[in-house]
Amino acid sequence: MTAASGRAIKLAVVGAPGTVGGQVVELIGARDFSYAELKLFATSAGIAAEVESGERALPVSPLESPADLAPFDIAVLAIPEAEARSVIQARPGPILIDLSAATRLSSVTPVVAPGLTPRERLLALESEKVFSVPYPAAQVIASVLNAIGIRSGFVAAHVMIAASAEGREAVSKLFNQSVDLLNARLDLGDDETQLAFNVFPPPNARALAEVLSTQVGALLGSSPELTIQMTRVSAFHGGALCLFLPPAADSGEWAGRLRSAPGIILVESDEASGLIDTVGQEGVVVRMAAGKSGASLWCTYDSARLAALSALWIAETLSSVAA
Repeated sequence: MTAASGRAIKLAVVGAPGTVGGQVVELIGARDFSYAELKLFATSAGIAAEVESGERALPVSPLESPADLAPFDIAVLAIPEAEARSVIQARPGPILIDLSAATRLSSVTPVVAPGLTPRERLLALESEKVFSVPYPAAQVIASVLNAIGIRSGFVAAHVMIAASAEGREAVSKLFNQSVDLLNARLDLGDDETQLAFNVFPPPNARALAEVLSTQVGALLGSSPELTIQMTRVSAFHGGALCLFLPPAADSGEWAGRLRSAPGIILVESDEASGLIDTVGQEGVVVRMAAGKSGASLWCTYDSARLAALSALWIAETLSSVAA
């Protein structure tokens, strides 16, 4: 797929009926993404037959095998990790944009994000054929630190994960548990965790924190001394984290830098900025409290939309050389 091809791209979205896949399809319609062909796939039985994109309802086809993706230039994989890994291992032909965790631990798969990865570097990596979209929390941490100008030193973060970060099935499970609990009929098995009205570290908290730290370093091109605590919260959508920064000589300039940074919305009033307030937002909402001991930054964002935006940015950038 090069500038010499002189044609619009053929684009596939695998997992289109899912939480993130649906966002990708919606953004394709909203941003008037140019393509020669767009085809939507699902990997599970009983999925929605259509997905809305702009003012159109697009049909969804079952993905019978990775070979179904061979006719396309770019395929977005918004599917569970195991399914994405099988597609990536098959290398069916198109450039693959992975939104699962299948490639996030890979040392060879580029982790890229808008505002952090130069367009020229993304284009230079086109021959890699697989790109990994970072965890939204890692992208938010890197974006805020990049805006402030921090690329080294100590940083602490507390990341709060909503159900949507684990897909539509997790959202459904939280909903069902909430209904059962409110009706005094919640009955959990010995190996089940209560998700409804509960806050707890996820079972893979330590491993996930290490992945986030690695991704932040990759996106910044440097490695701050980052300590991350992970918490699963009883919320359906969105994401939130709090950053803790020690004082620095240029601390007084942080607010101004955040105010002027693209993709960041600095809240300087007493208005609430919770998870619900950022659902559908394309930017990260940041509230900063600073003092002699340093600063804390409360950041809220729509994790599904942020991931979808990153995937579409990769596709748009790569497709620009095919036009």
